[in-house]
Amino acid sequence: MWPWSTFFGPPVHPLPPPVAPQPATNHLYKFDPARQRWTQETSPDPDVSSINPNSPFSIISWNIDFSRPLPLARFGSALTLLQQLLSPHLVSLPPPPTILLLQEMHHTCFGPLLSNGFIREFYEITNIASPQSYSTVTLVPKSLAPLVSCVSRVAYMETQMSRDCVYVDLDLPAEGGQPFRRLRIANTHLESLRGFGDVARPKQLEAVYSLLTGVQIHGGLVAGDMNAITPEDATVPQSIGFTDSWLVGRAATEPPEGHTWGYQPPSRFPPGRLDKILTVGNIGCVDIQRIGLGAKVEGRDVWISDHYGLFGKVVLR
Repeated sequence: MWPWSTFFGPPVHPLPPPVAPQPATNHLYKFDPARQRWTQETSPDPDVSSINPNSPFSIISWNIDFSRPLPLARFGSALTLLQQLLSPHLVSLPPPPTILLLQEMHHTCFGPLLSNGFIREFYEITNIASPQSYSTVTLVPKSLAPLVSCVSRVAYMETQMSRDCVYVDLDLPAEGGQPFRRLRIANTHLESLRGFGDVARPKQLEAVYSLLTGVQIHGGLVAGDMNAITPEDATVPQSIGFTDSWLVGRAATEPPEGHTWGYQPPSRFPPGRLDKILTVGNIGCVDIQRIGLGAKVEGRDVWISDHYGLFGKVVLR
C-alpha cells in the first residue's frame, strides 16, 4: 500500500514498450534440520490418502506493509498472530492446511521468517530472499508441499514498480481415471497509485487471468493487494472473467464490512476493499473473514499493518 496522498497524481500516460515476461520455474524451499538451513529440493511423492479432494485447504492473504517504521517488530507480531490462528498446538481442533500469501514483505523480514520455529516446522516457502526492497512470498503447508509441481515468479510487462506475481501449481488427485487436477494459486500486488497505475492494473490482472486459465488448469485463484482505489477498479475483475469471492452471496455495493484498508490508522481518505480473492474455473473461496483488525505490536501503539488480511476456505467444483 502507498500513501493515499499520492493517489491523485498526474493524468494517465501511455504504457512503456512491453517486455516479455520471464517465468522462473523452480521448487519450494524447505528447512533441513540436519544442515540447519533452507534448501530447494524436489518434494517426495504425496500421500494422496491424506488429502481431502473436495476441500483441500484454506488461504490467508495479507499485505503486511513495508513502508512504515519498525518493519521487524511489526512482522514479528504478524507471525505471532498467524501462529495463533493456525498452530495445531494452540487450538482445540487442528486447522486445515493454510497457504499464506504475503505482500509487501520487507527484505529485512526474511531473516525472522526463516528462523521462526513455527514456519520451519509447518511450512515450505517460494523464496528465501526478496528480489528487491520488498516483494511477495507464498508459504505452502508441508502437508500440501508434495503436491506442488511448479513454482514461478512472472514479472508484469506493464509496471513501473517492479511488480510481479508468484504462482504455485498444486496437482491434486483426480477422480474418473484422470491423473490429477491442477490448481494454480497466485499471489500478487498490483500497481499502486493513480495515473500509470490506473492503466497498468487491469493489464496486470489480465496477464494473471491468462495464466490461471487453460486446458490443464482445473481452477485458478489469485489473492493479494489489488489496489482497487478507483470506482473503475471495482468492476475490473468481473469484466476480465474472475469471480470476486467476497461478493458471492453479497450485494455488489461493497459494504463496509468488506473494507481492508483505511482504519489503521484512520485516514482522511475513504476506506476501501483494496484486497481481494479472485477465482476462475472449478474453484471457489468461501467463508471469508478479515484478520488483523485492531492488531498492534505487543507493548507498543503501532499497527502491525495498514491492511487487514483475508482468510478463506478453498472449495473445488
